[in-house]
Amino acid sequence: MLRASLLPNIARHAAPAARRIAVMGGIYGNVPALEACLADAAAQGADLYVCNGDMTGCCGHSDRTLEILRSRFTVFVAGNHEQQSHAGADSCACNYGDPEDTACGSIGHRYSLQSLSEENRAWLGTLPELATIETAAGRLLICHGSPGQTNEFLYDTELDEKPLAEWLDLAGARAFVCTHSGFPWVREVSGGRFAINAGVVGKPDHDADLAVHYALLDVAPAGFCVDIRRVEYDAAAWVARIAAEGVEPMFTEPLQTGVWTVGVASLPAELRARQETLIRSRLTPALSLA
Repeated sequence: MLRASLLPNIARHAAPAARRIAVMGGIYGNVPALEACLADAAAQGADLYVCNGDMTGCCGHSDRTLEILRSRFTVFVAGNHEQQSHAGADSCACNYGDPEDTACGSIGHRYSLQSLSEENRAWLGTLPELATIETAAGRLLICHGSPGQTNEFLYDTELDEKPLAEWLDLAGARAFVCTHSGFPWVREVSGGRFAINAGVVGKPDHDADLAVHYALLDVAPAGFCVDIRRVEYDAAAWVARIAAEGVEPMFTEPLQTGVWTVGVASLPAELRARQETLIRSRLTPALSLA
C-alpha cells in the first residue's frame, strides 16, 4: 500500500496548462540516450518534463546527467540510486532477488559515486519519494518502483488490479507512472484510470533491441492518453567511450546487444521466458526458402 505516513510529504505540483508530459526514469548516467529522449520529446511537443528516479548508475557521468536533468525537468522523485547516493551507501538497494544480481548492481552504483559531486549528492537528498501533478486530466501520481515502495518491481506479468486501484484511490489520482523494472507497460484500471511503467532511458529492455523508452502522456479533460516512446541513439559510440573510461563489460554489453547481463536471474519466470523467446526470435536468422 501507499504508506499513509508519506501523504503529507508528497511533493505537490500544479500544471493546469500542461498538454503533453514526458516521464523519464532509469537513466543510469547514459547521457546520449537521455539527450536522444529529450530530443524526441521536444519534437513531440512535450511541455512538462518529469523524472521518476535512478538518474545515476553504471554508466558514470553522474554530474553531467544531473546537470542536464536539472536544467530541463520540473518534477523529480528519488529512486533507490538517489537515496543510496545521498546516504553514501555501497549498495544500490535495487531489491534484486538474486544475490549475484545484487552484487553486480552495487558495483555499478559505486562507480556512479566517482562522478558525483558533494553538491549534487546533497541535492539528491532533497528529493521526495512521491510527487503529484494536478493537470487538466486530473491528478497524476509519480513514483519510482511503486507508490508503496521505492524499490518495488512492478512487472506486467504479475500485476494485480487490486493494489493498483488502491494506490490510485488513496492518492486520489487518475493515473500513476513508475519505472525501476526496466520494462514499459500500460494497464487500464477500473474507472478509466491507468497504471503506467515508463520503461528506462539508460538501457534496452532485455529484448535484443538497442532502443530505450520513456512515457509521453497527452493531457485532456477526458483523461490521459499514453504513448510509450521507443528511441534510438548511437549506442556503439557511447559503449566505446565508457568502455575506455573503465566501465565493466557487464554494463557495456547490454547496450550493444540489447540483452541484459545483470538482473535476469531476478526476473519472474514467466517474464524471463517471454523475453528469452523474443531474444531468440530476433537473433536467429530467418531460414532461407531458396
